[in-house]
Amino acid sequence: MKSLYFALWAAVLLLTGCDPVAADRRLIEVPAATIQRNVLIEDFTGQRCIFCPEATEVITQLQARYTADQLIAVAIHAGPLAIKAVPGFVGLRTEVGDAYYKQWAVPNVPKAIINRRGGVLAKEDWAGRIYDEFARKTTVGIALNCQYDADTRRVEIETQTTTLNGEVKGRLQLWLVEDGIVAPQLFPHNKTEKNYVHNHVLRAAVNGDWGTELTLSPHQAQKERTSYTLPVDIVPEKAWVVAFVYNDDGVLQAVRKKIALS
Repeated sequence: MKSLYFALWAAVLLLTGCDPVAADRRLIEVPAATIQRNVLIEDFTGQRCIFCPEATEVITQLQARYTADQLIAVAIHAGPLAIKAVPGFVGLRTEVGDAYYKQWAVPNVPKAIINRRGGVLAKEDWAGRIYDEFARKTTVGIALNCQYDADTRRVEIETQTTTLNGEVKGRLQLWLVEDGIVAPQLFPHNKTEKNYVHNHVLRAAVNGDWGTELTLSPHQAQKERTSYTLPVDIVPEKAWVVAFVYNDDGVLQAVRKKIALS
């Protein structure tokens, strides 16, 4: 009882100790609910980039702080220091990666774009930009599900996108990303590690390089279903689908889902 008394007394003091507010200003408009913000970091990298492993470690440390589901990293092997696959050699450079490299005018690697806002950044600037992006509110949500058929190697990708207030125009992008790829990587002093493990590597754009258009209305979900056959060199248990909605204001929301259980 005494505890309750003190709690009430403290509440009264708190209310009476504030500056007086006119009666017509005591009602405060409650903003629309917000959805948990995730952040997408597009990490431009290359197997011949001697400083890229250090940049990868920076991302690993940041994901340890925020979790890999909230800070979604995608390694885009592109540009002159990336290597294309040839018979007998695992190269990770892709045409879609080169398209993004050209679109964003990436000067060199390692560089990253975070939520497609703030431009191309060096690794020293990543932590601050990521912190700022987590602080930004979003009202866009994405529910992502994957159903994989091992016999046909087909994955059925279902997305349900929503917005809580106001019409949103943008594009829905689906990427195929793979972890645990063992492939050569160059390090400082021309040291090559032949069995370097590359993670969250962009392998393909499932629904086109720039995704598909969508318009979201408040409280009305938009569902899309996409069928995709995994390339033969992709390990299903190490593959993910990354889905994100973006427009001229940047990435509004991003999520990821494993294709098949390990």
